[in-house]
Amino acid sequence: MISRLTESVRAVVGVTSNRLLADGVHRDWLRRKYVQALVRYAGVACVILPTIDADDAEGDSDLSIMGRLDGLILTGDESNIDPAIFSWSASRRPKLTGQADVEAGVRDRPRDRLSAGAIEKAVALGMPILGICRGLQELNLYFGGTLHPSLSEWRLESGQMHAEKAGLPRDRQYDIAHSVKLCPDGVLLAIAGAIEAHVNSLHNQGIERLGAALKPEAWASDGLIEAASVIGAPTLQIGVQWHPEWHVETDSLSKQLFNAFGEACVTYRLRSDRGVA
Repeated sequence: MISRLTESVRAVVGVTSNRLLADGVHRDWLRRKYVQALVRYAGVACVILPTIDADDAEGDSDLSIMGRLDGLILTGDESNIDPAIFSWSASRRPKLTGQADVEAGVRDRPRDRLSAGAIEKAVALGMPILGICRGLQELNLYFGGTLHPSLSEWRLESGQMHAEKAGLPRDRQYDIAHSVKLCPDGVLLAIAGAIEAHVNSLHNQGIERLGAALKPEAWASDGLIEAASVIGAPTLQIGVQWHPEWHVETDSLSKQLFNAFGEACVTYRLRSDRGVA
């Protein structure tokens, strides 16, 4: 349920898109599940942030809009992340050669450039952040952490626990896959109101070493970090490895997470003196 404060003040959040290359044509895209969850359960309006090509990365591109937004959503995607994109500041990110920037299910460097730059601006502005699946991994890389390139190579049972269930219908792939234990003194526990939760799981990579500025918020039974927050953040800045947007209408933790994010965005908007939308 959307709070009264969120209903009275309409915050606006930036939502990261992904790059799709089809028939030789580049497109920016994202699943509507994210927008629906944000509009219905966070009570916010959405601005879709376009991906960034290497030739545009040295300029501000479209990220000047971040100063007019009230929150950032880092969405999920099937592609793996290129850590090199996150190891440089926005003005010094390398133009990588030798591989295509976009390969379906393998890499999406235009998305990497968008996320790295958007995180940099959101952190500098003290803006609410919610990272989902790939978004958690992006936060971890931005703050100096590392990823397991393949959970199956790390532990076979972990690969099976967290992998996409390709044999099931798409909607059923997002059913509950395993439980997580929440940190007893974390911000996620305050949102969830319980020490344990049950989540879906569709990812190949995962956190190996947590970034120094991040606090672990939840763990799976194999020890994999499933959620993390930014230490000392002035507002809610958190990432989760699962997909709360998919069954938000029936899952209480997902509703609470989006509601908490929406309230944080409204509070940020009011503090920024931009008034009521």
